Amino acid sequence: MFAILILVLATCSFAISLDDDAQNSAMSALPTFQSQDSKFQRSSVVSEPLKLETAVDSTYEVGPGDYFEILTPKGFDVVQVSAEGNISIPSCGMVSVNKLKLNEAKDSVKSLLVSKYDERYIQVQLVRTKKMSVSILGAVKYPGRMAVEQQTRLSDILVKCEGFLGMADRKSIQVYRGTDTLNVNYVDYETRGHGEVNLMLENGDVVYVPYTHAEATISIETPMSSYSMPYVEGATLGEYLDKISGVVESRAKWAKVKKPNGAEDTYELAAARDLRLEPQTKVLLWNRDPFVYVGGAVAVVGKAVYMPGMHAIDYIAASGVTIITGSFSRVTRIRDGKSESIDPYKGEIQPGDYIDIPRSVYESVKDVTLFLASLLSVIATAIIITNSR
Repeated sequence: MFAILILVLATCSFAISLDDDAQNSAMSALPTFQSQDSKFQRSSVVSEPLKLETAVDSTYEVGPGDYFEILTPKGFDVVQVSAEGNISIPSCGMVSVNKLKLNEAKDSVKSLLVSKYDERYIQVQLVRTKKMSVSILGAVKYPGRMAVEQQTRLSDILVKCEGFLGMADRKSIQVYRGTDTLNVNYVDYETRGHGEVNLMLENGDVVYVPYTHAEATISIETPMSSYSMPYVEGATLGEYLDKISGVVESRAKWAKVKKPNGAEDTYELAAARDLRLEPQTKVLLWNRDPFVYVGGAVAVVGKAVYMPGMHAIDYIAASGVTIITGSFSRVTRIRDGKSESIDPYKGEIQPGDYIDIPRSVYESVKDVTLFLASLLSVIATAIIITNSR
């Protein structure tokens, strides 16, 4: 009797084992990525639904490459939309979801599952979207082709390529989509918040950011780098500096502004921030105190600290010249290897200029007179020695 009871229990155990194997076999028939992709792995204890990495709205169009998680009374599984746009579920059948809106695709899958499971225990959700390929070219830091998520906007791809270059024409961005060309004034989105400008990109889109014309740029140079940016009517130097970096400005003390007509002016940077710049203006920033060089008939030959607004006469006086020793009527300024006569009371002086003060006529004649007197003395001495012999 005891032997018969053991035989019955063994038979039941074997039958249960076969049933579990059959159930596991049926569940494994669903495509799943639990063993291949950590994004689809979950705890056997916690049955929390997987979360979508990127948000999509109701306009999202389902297609090949999308992944759905299906929850039923038997557990969960992750299935991928096939190349033909179908989702296949063992023991339930196959349903086409290609080009359906997200909610429509979910409803189609649920309609297939209710033939076998109670609708109250069915859940279908999108857990990964298909990738799409877009390209960005032109005046951006890192142009090229990239794979992005569905429902990626123009602003998203600009972040991925690390933004515009200084010479980017943000008002004339073009998006090539098939045979169509979409023109985008991105400034409207940046400054006015016009959301319709921030286009939703589609697979295969090519974004082109043109460069601004050279005649409509502002150039700013520092000891470490140089920048070129689009000219903005009415903008001040401070506004251009704010677009570059606060670090650049914080290290600079002086600014040399060179206008399109060649005129140059040097300012302390704090005073130059409110200057309104013209197109093609070049600005040089540096942090060391600039110097002017003074030479000639002065007491102290060498460098004098540059001060904005000072004329040549101020540097001459500071170097110790007198009317007797120096001539104010023949002051010359040497700049970039070129020498020219200037009015010391009005002459424009810039950092690096060399101011030369020639000796006065009195000093020149005195030197010649002393030289001739010395020469005559030598000759007279020689004659006396010769006659004495």
